[in-house]
Amino acid sequence: MKVRMRRVLRSASCLAACALGGCGFLTLKKDIEASKHQLEPAAVQGDVAIRGASSGPIVVVVYSVAAGRTNGLVLPRPGPFFFALPAGTYRIAAYEDRNHDLAYQPGTEPAAVLGDPGELVLRPGERRANVDLTIDPGAAARIPFAVAAVSAEQDENGFLPDLQLGTIVSIDDPRFSDENGKLGLWQPLEFASSIGAGVYFLEEYDPNKIPILFVHGAGGHPGNWKYLVSTLDRSRFQPWLAYYPSAPHLDRVGRGLVRAIGALQLKYGFSRMIVVAHSMGGLVARAAINYAMTGAETQRVVSLPAFVTISSPWNGHSAAAQGVKRSPVVAPSWIDMAPGSAFLSHLPATPLPPECEYSLFFSYRSSGLSREANDETVAVSSELSLPIQLQAAHVLGFDETHTSILDSPEVAAQLNAILLRAATASRTVTAGQPPRT
Repeated sequence: MKVRMRRVLRSASCLAACALGGCGFLTLKKDIEASKHQLEPAAVQGDVAIRGASSGPIVVVVYSVAAGRTNGLVLPRPGPFFFALPAGTYRIAAYEDRNHDLAYQPGTEPAAVLGDPGELVLRPGERRANVDLTIDPGAAARIPFAVAAVSAEQDENGFLPDLQLGTIVSIDDPRFSDENGKLGLWQPLEFASSIGAGVYFLEEYDPNKIPILFVHGAGGHPGNWKYLVSTLDRSRFQPWLAYYPSAPHLDRVGRGLVRAIGALQLKYGFSRMIVVAHSMGGLVARAAINYAMTGAETQRVVSLPAFVTISSPWNGHSAAAQGVKRSPVVAPSWIDMAPGSAFLSHLPATPLPPECEYSLFFSYRSSGLSREANDETVAVSSELSLPIQLQAAHVLGFDETHTSILDSPEVAAQLNAILLRAATASRTVTAGQPPRT
């Protein structure tokens, strides 16, 4: 990423507030206040069943009576679901998506609606369990409210703006800018609504090419990957570009990424994917992988033959801890990035998929002004967290800074060698059965 993590994290301090004229804190505070439901959300969980055999995935939708909008969740088959929601009044429904288009067709796709009238009144922090639904294809039940497309990031009303799922762009798209990367750090809600979080494509989907998901770092954007993308064998691989605001909690960003990939998998049916991530993006990607391995919402159907992280701060960054301590407004991601945080401690606890070849790339070129070895942004000791190293098949160091590593021919050569091995050795995940190496 072009916006260095050190600069981003230091802007969390009170001194940086003077440099920014207080603007950054005011906008971040506004967005955090608009998202107070995240601090004490209510929770709804239950199971969806269907009478007889299921011919398509199941979509569960929760409708906000106040906002007049829906939030959707796709299940590959009948089973458990979970929503974290702001306090309010809701209706819950589910339908069988027989034509796999993630849209509800009344009369042709069987549905179930909770209760009569089916409204749930949720208080802050309330947990409502056993919210169960049974879809009966022989019944005439219809969902009595408009059903929007599935997405993954919540807006200020607790529901989802349009999520980019396979929008085709150029790597030089004006949305991919340093300015917009900063917007995602200071104004995450504005970023999600005006820029567009999600997964972008650089070409039409090709079932004969393996998707490579590139995940940028803090305050970054997909354009940071321009050089490495240019070195790919595009006859074998198709680059997909994750774009997300970097202020929310990182596990939440990871869950959103899993839902976006799940929606794309339902649409295109791909069975394998490679993930390449830089800086904080490595933490987001690992949280997403962990969630895909353990989440109750989904059953893993996509193989991950290779996972590559580049200059990721696995032990966090001391500036994040200072920001949490001194800043008048704290972005949730700073809490996660503070050394010793619960988020960082839990990341290596979930094993990577058994078929996954994990490669840890780290950078170590610095100006020499710090007593601790670093890459001008992240301490080498943070990049080389021992629990993470122990899970890596390869640990490779490069005489590059935190940002120049993304423009390194040596990095490109090593990355493409890993990708080639993955392309020739990867196997498909059978439903409910992870592949074996």
